[in-house]
Amino acid sequence: MPDEILRREFKHGKTAYGFQWNVTHHNSLGIDSGDLASLHAHLITIHRGQVPEEPFSNPVFTRASRLKLDLESRASKTALRLRLEKAGSILSSGEDDLVLNIRQYHRDIGDDTFSADHNILSEFIMKDPQAIAIEVPVWSEGYGITGHIDVIRFVDGCIQVSDYKPGPLETVRRRFMDSVPQVAAYGELLALHLAGTLHSALESPLLPDVKCAIFDTHASWHFDAKLFVQLRSMGVISDI
Repeated sequence: MPDEILRREFKHGKTAYGFQWNVTHHNSLGIDSGDLASLHAHLITIHRGQVPEEPFSNPVFTRASRLKLDLESRASKTALRLRLEKAGSILSSGEDDLVLNIRQYHRDIGDDTFSADHNILSEFIMKDPQAIAIEVPVWSEGYGITGHIDVIRFVDGCIQVSDYKPGPLETVRRRFMDSVPQVAAYGELLALHLAGTLHSALESPLLPDVKCAIFDTHASWHFDAKLFVQLRSMGVISDI
């Protein structure tokens, strides 16, 4: 039997986002306890269209994609990256499942540029058993931030917020480092959503364990969603 994939389109600003939820994958991974249960409850509300319009239309809110490192020079960004890598806050890989999958999906669609646009994300929802949903809206009135998560996966017992940032090999570090505030914000916002669900309130004594990843066909970076709070406390995130 084909997978059960639920879909809904959201028009936020001038852009349409195609939310897709592979319920078959989610059921296989689990829906009865912990963060997966919280995520299941949350995605039900998304599929029902219970997403407030105000945060996505009010210019007071900042899109997560606008969040940048508030550092004056490339050298200062490099120094921060090295500091985070040394502390183990950012881990990089060139051969993990995200990278291997996105390479294979390019081969599957016959794209030899290995830098396809975001339409390739639908390959994850159809083919990656760890992928649960794509184009998932997130928002926070407290932070005044909105956004749309590229891919939500479940890896090594944790919810993983994954963001696809295609580009040439020589710009990986710059592109990924510039995107850390955005993707960490996605993780933080999703953690807040999950903490607010009934499942989480009843069954999870701790905050949801959300991890983040930035990836393309060359490499992936991995870090905890808590990095958003850390960078914010350091005063190095602009546009909040």
